[in-house]
Amino acid sequence: MKSYKYLFLASLAVLLFALTACGNKVSIGSEANLSKIVLEKGQVLVLKLATNPTTGYDWEIAGIDSAILQQKGDVAYKSDSALIGSGGTDTWTFEAVNSGQTHLQLVYHRSWEKDTPPLETFDLDIVVK
Repeated sequence: MKSYKYLFLASLAVLLFALTACGNKVSIGSEANLSKIVLEKGQVLVLKLATNPTTGYDWEIAGIDSAILQQKGDVAYKSDSALIGSGGTDTWTFEAVNSGQTHLQLVYHRSWEKDTPPLETFDLDIVVK
């Protein structure tokens, strides 16, 4: 039970550092899963998640209020290696366009497997001031 407490505290520290260290840009990764962040209107949120498209799995946005948080551009993929079958990182860029609250949810799944639950999910509560 103590390990969850330390994991939560470490995640919180990373989020607070990201929010204060980057000015107009907030960068987060999988450590922010199941957490909450506060953004100012006009701030940019950069989300990076590990992926391996050669397995057929891919991240997809399953929920977002685009009146509050808008995706900017396409998802950028960067491979970890030149080797065939290696994984990499997907990067999304969002802009906080209006005040309010939204829930950002992404699912890691094979899009053609309609009746299969996602392998992973990423959930983030966002408040824009």
